[in-house]
Amino acid sequence: MHYLPLENIAEGMYLARSIFGEDGRTLLAKGTKLTKSYLEKLKAMNYAFLFVSDRPEDREFAGALSEQTFSQALGAVRELFLGVAKHQNLDFKAVLDVVDFMVDEVTDQNVLYNIIDLRNHDHYTYLHSVNVGTIATIMGKNLGLSRKELKELAAGALLHDIGKMCIASSILEKKGRLTYQEFVEMRAHPKYGYELVKGIPGANLLSAHVAYQHHEREDGSGYPRGLTGQQIHLYAKIVMVADSYDAMTSGRSYRRTLWSHEALAQLRSEAPEKYDPQMIRLLARSVALYPVGSVVLLNNLEVGLVTDVTRRHLKIEFLTGADRGKEVLLPPDGLLKIERRLS
Repeated sequence: MHYLPLENIAEGMYLARSIFGEDGRTLLAKGTKLTKSYLEKLKAMNYAFLFVSDRPEDREFAGALSEQTFSQALGAVRELFLGVAKHQNLDFKAVLDVVDFMVDEVTDQNVLYNIIDLRNHDHYTYLHSVNVGTIATIMGKNLGLSRKELKELAAGALLHDIGKMCIASSILEKKGRLTYQEFVEMRAHPKYGYELVKGIPGANLLSAHVAYQHHEREDGSGYPRGLTGQQIHLYAKIVMVADSYDAMTSGRSYRRTLWSHEALAQLRSEAPEKYDPQMIRLLARSVALYPVGSVVLLNNLEVGLVTDVTRRHLKIEFLTGADRGKEVLLPPDGLLKIERRLS
């Protein structure tokens, strides 16, 4: 399994992780043999990287969520968000069903948010929401929250940006600097989100407060209410960190993509002023420092590819040297260690 730029992928390779449309439907399933036509279509859809393998029987890898749950989450978030945009009655049941699956799938104590995302601009909002929901749920599990609390947290995290559906698309999609009035309107989306979630039958008020408070900051410099420290609910403290982490590592066109360790370092540098240090430590226990697909330099000067990672181990495949093609585990106390990430 390799994570490669599209231009380095040869016809005849096999897709190692499925690609989903914005509605959660599978566009190309893992195991698909990549033809020239498929690669041209993916390039036209602005995909820059893919997970691929040389053989269809190569061992598959898994993210924190199964592909089925990920697909359902993406579709449920999109339907609810579009319902808001079209002023329709909102059906929360699909989101609650997804939340149940998410909570079930992150109960394994070894699970990490451990992959590099395949995303394009067209469904960034929905994918970001699912990623934040996944990361926040793992953080909540590692904090020891009850199942009821995890469901409240996960629902709020999935819907934290729903208020953006009340913002004009001309503002949301603007590439240049916002005017003062546009900036004020954009900063109102947490309040819009709170009102929306609060009004959804079956939604919990604490989930609504996640949407309301996810842009607040510990020192009161956040918005929309300038809350500080203890005024900010625990769920919102978790989601604000997960939200910032995913935004930093997302590769938006107007922002340099940060690698996992760079994003964690930046968040640490902004604590305790902006973020609760406990939440930063919790995030560090919940996301992989070197996600699956990372190319790394080892302390024996060989290059390796991360093929699997949990809280207990990290597995790499040698890309250079006499052991090229061999997979080995890197235990935390082993002699072989990662020096730095290359790509």
